[in-house]
Amino acid sequence: MDLRDTLKRIERILLPPDDELGRLPYAWLVYLGFLFFPLTLGAGGREFWLPTLFSIAVFLPLYFWTLRLSGWRLLLGTVPMVAMCALLTPYNPSALTFAVYAAAFAPGFGSVRAGLIHLAGVIVAITVIFWYHALPMPFFIMGILMPLLVGLSNVFFTEMQKKNAEIKLSQQEVRRLAGKAERERIARDLHDLLGHTLAVMVRKAELARRLVTANPAQAAMEMKAVEEVGRDALAQVREAVSGWRAPELAAEAASARLVLESSGISAQVDDIPDIAREVGQVMAMVLREAVTNVIRHSRASQCRIEFERAGRDWLMRVADNGNGQTTAEGHGITGMRERLAAVGGELSVEFGQGCTLLARVPQASAERAA
Repeated sequence: MDLRDTLKRIERILLPPDDELGRLPYAWLVYLGFLFFPLTLGAGGREFWLPTLFSIAVFLPLYFWTLRLSGWRLLLGTVPMVAMCALLTPYNPSALTFAVYAAAFAPGFGSVRAGLIHLAGVIVAITVIFWYHALPMPFFIMGILMPLLVGLSNVFFTEMQKKNAEIKLSQQEVRRLAGKAERERIARDLHDLLGHTLAVMVRKAELARRLVTANPAQAAMEMKAVEEVGRDALAQVREAVSGWRAPELAAEAASARLVLESSGISAQVDDIPDIAREVGQVMAMVLREAVTNVIRHSRASQCRIEFERAGRDWLMRVADNGNGQTTAEGHGITGMRERLAAVGGELSVEFGQGCTLLARVPQASAERAA
C-alpha cells in the first residue's frame, strides 16, 4: 500500500463521505491559531502550554466526529466544545476560539431557525464565561464577534447553496421532461410512419397475391414496390430511433437523482461536464444500472455521483455509504463491465465503508464504437 492509498483511507475515516465541502474542514483548523494569541501579550509557561495542547488533542477527534452529525445530534459535539471554552479559559483567555467551531456548525441543525437558536445559545454561553472569569475586553470582543460572524455567514451561505441546488434540480428536471417529451414525439412519429407504410405494403401485397396467377409480371412489379416501400420505411425508422435509443447523460443524471431521493437516499450529483455525446451515452447506460444496484442492494442512505477528466479518458464515480458487502458480482456489474469493454473502457469496484464504482471511458474508443 503506497502513501497515497494510506492518506485516502485516513481521509475516509476523518471526513464524511457525503460532504460537499471536500477538504475544507482541514483548512478550518487554522482558527486554532488564535489559541496562541496570548503569547503575543507575554503569556507562556507550563500553566499555558500544557492545558492548551491537551485541549487541542481532545478537540481534534471531537471536531472530526462532529462533522458526521446532523440535526439536534450536533449538540453532542458543540456542547463539549463550549464546555472546553469554560475549562480552558482560566489558563488561556483565547479558549473562546473553540466557540467559533461550535458556532460554525449552526447550519447543520437543518433549518435557519434551529441554527440561529443554537448560535444564540453559544453567544449566551460565551457571555457567561466572560462574566465569570472577568476576561479582558479584547478577548471578550473577539470571543463574541468571531462566533457570531462565522455562524451567521455559514447559515447564510448554506441557505444560498440550498436555493442554488433547488434551481439546478429544477433545471435538470426540465431537461429530463424535455427528453421524455422528445421520446414521446418520436414514438408518435413512428406510429404514424409505420401505420401508413404498413397499410400501403398490405394493399400492394394483396394486389400482388391476386395477380400472381393472372398477371405474373404485374405481380412482380407490385412485390418490387412492396420491397421499395419496406426499405424506405426501414431507413426512416432507423433515422427516427437513432436519437431515442441512446439515453442522454444529463437526463439520466437528473433521473438518477430523482429515483434515489424518492427511494429515501440522499443524492449528490455533479454538474454534467462537456462530454462528447458518444461517451455520454455509454456513461448514461452504466449510470442507470449503477443507480439500480444502489437502490436494490446497498441499503445506503447517501449516494454521490461524480464526473472528472483524466487525460483522454472520462471517469464517472458512483459512491454510496451502504453495507459494502463483498458478495459475488451479479449480472448488473457484469453487464456494465461488458458494455464498457465494448468501447475500450473498464470498471472497478471498491468495497469498504460502502461501495465505490469507477467507470473509465476513453473518448476516442467511444467515438470509434459509435
